[in-house]
Amino acid sequence: MSNSPSPAGVNFLKVLLEFGQAFQSELQLEPLLNTILQHLQTILQCEGGSIWLLNDARSELECRYAIGPQPEKVLGQTVDVNTLTALVATLGRQTLAWNPETQTGALVAGLIRRLGRPGLHSLLVAPLLASGEFLGMISMVNKSGEAAFTEEERLMLQALAGHSAIAIYTARLNEQRLRANERQQLLEQIRAYFQSTLDIDLLIPRIFDEVNKAIQAEGQSIWLLDEDGKHVTCRYATGVSASSVVGLRVSVHHSIVGDCILRREPILVADAQNDPRFNRDADSKTGLTTRSLMSVPMVRQGRAIGALQAINKQTGGLFGQDDLYLFNSIASSAALAIENARLFQELQASYDLTLYALTAALDLRDRETEGHSQRVVAYTLRLAKELKLSAEFMEHLRRGALLHDVGKIGVPDRILLKPAALDPDERKEIEKHPQKGYEMLLGIPPLAEAIKVVLAHHERWDGQGYPLGLRAEGVPLGARLFSVADTFDALTSDRPYRARRPYEVARKVIEDEANRQFDPQVVAAFLAVPPHEWEEIRAGVMLNVEKRRREHEDLIQRGQVELNQANAALH
Repeated sequence: MSNSPSPAGVNFLKVLLEFGQAFQSELQLEPLLNTILQHLQTILQCEGGSIWLLNDARSELECRYAIGPQPEKVLGQTVDVNTLTALVATLGRQTLAWNPETQTGALVAGLIRRLGRPGLHSLLVAPLLASGEFLGMISMVNKSGEAAFTEEERLMLQALAGHSAIAIYTARLNEQRLRANERQQLLEQIRAYFQSTLDIDLLIPRIFDEVNKAIQAEGQSIWLLDEDGKHVTCRYATGVSASSVVGLRVSVHHSIVGDCILRREPILVADAQNDPRFNRDADSKTGLTTRSLMSVPMVRQGRAIGALQAINKQTGGLFGQDDLYLFNSIASSAALAIENARLFQELQASYDLTLYALTAALDLRDRETEGHSQRVVAYTLRLAKELKLSAEFMEHLRRGALLHDVGKIGVPDRILLKPAALDPDERKEIEKHPQKGYEMLLGIPPLAEAIKVVLAHHERWDGQGYPLGLRAEGVPLGARLFSVADTFDALTSDRPYRARRPYEVARKVIEDEANRQFDPQVVAAFLAVPPHEWEEIRAGVMLNVEKRRREHEDLIQRGQVELNQANAALH
């Protein structure tokens, strides 16, 4: 009796060998699926086929690739996990052959029809199993000549599906590795963004643009906990009608995002509409229907300050563990950045209050009209806005304009407050104040750009200014802007020796000094601003000055009361 394989067996082994060699080096999933289906179509002599794989959340089976007539009819279709269970139970480890006469049960028969396409007359379905793990299934349809698939072909597909499963498993591992690398690079890029600026309003849009490439959600949002600890407010959102959600305020006790913040734990929701915590206000504003949802807290030093939220996976299905890991990592970096930004803003506010107090004292000492420094700052910034200068430049300009006369601290009262005309030596002394101010502020990093205005605010376009005699564009732009603003305020403010001049007079003086005292481009910017706007700026500044004065007086009164109480306690 011979032990050599039969011709049919030899042919079977040859098919297996050639099939395995066809894709043994292919590590990209989509090309691999195409190669598998093309070879199976040839081997089984059928119309086409499709490969269905479990999604990352293992909640749905999705058609990832299809060939043959009208592949778009099945490509991208999904089968939920509950329906899938029935087919898996029927398949087990076997390959199922189907034709109209096969009795498979109504549920499974209906599902099998979904795995096929219109005009289905025969079908082979094989499970994809690798190391005992169910990955999905292969569906081959319509044997040529409208015949049924044979038992030999069923066994052939079962064997080839085993080879395919190993290759698919390897390709998916490679795909996951590449995706993990991409997400790690994204996280590093996002962390670099967070470290690049303390301006959260500029930063957050850039962050979400990058995150959405990885998570692929229909909408994302960032929510910050209000000071009362009872509400959260949407600070930024992406997606359809996102602007209508920004500013939305909801209770922490009646929202998923609020529950996430209270618990300080991530929340994944598969069916938001049936979750009792779901707040429908956002859906009402956007017109979207939230299905799946992922909310992750931003925690800093054990305290939740807000949350990141994403809704509706664009690829279908639910948010998975990869999404959760990425969102969690971003939330940690975001919490640190937001907390740092808040601390910086508080420091900035304190710093600005100190500068305003200093300039107010300088105004009083120099017998300037109340609010002079603040008005000049506002006028200078309006000119900068007219020239469309950057926000960063305008911040440096604001500080420089505010501190322009700080060098007068070093000028003796006998000169600064002299009621008569200054003699040449006194004039020479007072003209040193820009240089003195520059030297006082030199070495303070936040003022490195601002001191250019302090040093050059008395320079002229024609080179006849002081202390350096700079001319034309050699005078820093900030100083050129300030010069026009300062002259305008001087002309339109009351002085002990004259009343304020009307706008028309000030306009004529400034216009006449173009190309002499002033940069003609800055003069053109001044003339482009409507007269009523200058008056509105002035009125707004004076209201703010009055408000600050009252607050200062209240502070002094409270301090006096506390001092009196302390003295009384001592006696």
